[in-house]
Amino acid sequence: MRRLLGILAILSLPIVVPACTAEITVDAPSSEGDGDGESGDSTDALGVPITEPDETDTTSNRPAAPLDVKALAGLVDVRGVGDAAWSRTHQKDPLAAEYGKALDRFDATGKAYRGHVNYINWETVVGSRCETFDSVYTPGKSYAFVSRKENLVQAMDRGFNLVGLSNNHSRDCTSPDGETMTAREVQDLGDDAHAFHGVGLDRESKNAAKVVTVRAGGRDVKVAFGSIYIGGRRSCERSVCATDKRTLFENLRAARADLRIVAIHSMNNATQDELVNAGIEFVKVYGGDVVFGSGPHVWKPVRVVRKPDGKAGVVFESLGNFIHPNLAAQQKNYIGRALYDESTLTLAQVQILPIHNTGSDVKASSASLSSLDMNLKLATSEKGGFANVKK
Repeated sequence: MRRLLGILAILSLPIVVPACTAEITVDAPSSEGDGDGESGDSTDALGVPITEPDETDTTSNRPAAPLDVKALAGLVDVRGVGDAAWSRTHQKDPLAAEYGKALDRFDATGKAYRGHVNYINWETVVGSRCETFDSVYTPGKSYAFVSRKENLVQAMDRGFNLVGLSNNHSRDCTSPDGETMTAREVQDLGDDAHAFHGVGLDRESKNAAKVVTVRAGGRDVKVAFGSIYIGGRRSCERSVCATDKRTLFENLRAARADLRIVAIHSMNNATQDELVNAGIEFVKVYGGDVVFGSGPHVWKPVRVVRKPDGKAGVVFESLGNFIHPNLAAQQKNYIGRALYDESTLTLAQVQILPIHNTGSDVKASSASLSSLDMNLKLATSEKGGFANVKK
């Protein structure tokens, strides 16, 4: 009898079902096979080994630069965030533009994400409507996006001045053509201080480096910027893809600029390695300064690489996720921050600011930076970790 009563007691206990998120990941196969799949890559996936020496300047007593760009003294602040958009999959009429509100929820002061130079990866077609998407909607397996350009205006109003447009969602809309629509939507948004790169109306214009001028401290800084997708397509007519790499890198090297920045987007583990090797090449061969990587939907290593003149450049292999309503929530993303000496424009300090994306919002992350490989030794900063870089 006691045994029977015990069994009945167990059966009467409430069943606890783990909560699960309704968010889904952005990148999934389209009809052309582009995309990362349902989930982000594992942080444990094999990558390109870091063979570069430790670049931490242990002799420097420079403290962590404050987050507030207005409080900086003698430094040029370059920051980047990862996969972003304001869209839900396969919605012909995109969401009302509210990216500005999402940024304000994250940090109304802008201190957490706003430097002098601010990059964002816009992973969506830009337009007011898409009649036909490149992929057929299959819940949990296919994703396609269109977002209103007013979202970009709101981001610009809050400090973002470099926007990457070349990724595996650049062609999500087939009617009208997504690349053409995006190029036309953003052509009036760019100016002397804001650059959009990654799609163009023809091959020459899409590969031309965009140069903007930003005011940083007591000087103007000219920044050359480009965006490229290394993924399912080897070549593209109106977006910058793998076969355009040499042309883009040469154009960035030839640009009359003080800093050279490239954004590279991958598709899977194999192309992520290709991204890393391209990023190293951009610094080591073409004299690039900053590489902002994206694609795996999770953070990847950071490495300092030496340029032909011996100065340091930095490769953020993957920034992970930022604000995007259709992204799975996870804690291992970061804002990459490269700080340059204002007078010499040499890389002085690197900061990693971990963030937790929750779909339509983002917040500070509690993930430990100790799991993030790099050839720098981080000390604690205001919202993450920092290291001073050898001259």
